[in-house]
Formats: sequence, structure tokens, C-alpha cells
Amino acid sequence: MKRALASIAGLVGIAALGRWLSQRRHPAPTVPEPVEAPAGDPAEELRRKLASARQPGPDTATEPAAQEETLDERRARVHAKAREAIDAMGDDGGAA
Repeated sequence: MKRALASIAGLVGIAALGRWLSQRRHPAPTVPEPVEAPAGDPAEELRRKLASARQPGPDTATEPAAQEETLDERRARVHAKAREAIDAMGDDGGAA
């Protein structure tokens, strides 16, 4: 019984020594000091970027009708295109 207790105590001691040595070799990382923010307010900078992105550019000016189209109109348009495509495939299949 004494031998088993001595073995367990020795293993615990060796484990503690190994842990202490590993911590000594690899010191705990230090916390870096916070970096000061630039002079400008980041929130104001983001607001400025969003405002410039919202302004209509040359790309959006060419398609104003597509933006005003309702969901039902778009569905009808897509359905009509699909019907035309199905009819075109049916016509091609019968001629061959």
C-alpha cells in the first residue's frame, strides 16, 4: 500500500514539475496595449460611404422601369418568356 501511494505521489510530483518547466519555457502572452483610433470618427466615415453608395450612379439610371416593376408584373413577364422558350423548343423538335 505504501508503495502504491509513493508511486502516485511521485507521478503527481513529476507532472507538476513538467508543467512548471513548460510554463517557464513559454511565458504567458502579454496583452497588447489598445491602439488609438484615428482622428476621424469611424461611424461618420461609414455614414459618408453609405451616403455615397446610395446616390444613383450611371448604372442605375438606365434601368428605372425594372425597379418599379411589381412582383405580379415580373411573374407575368417571366412566365411569358418561359412559354415562348417552350414553344420555340417544341417547334424545333418537330422539324428535325
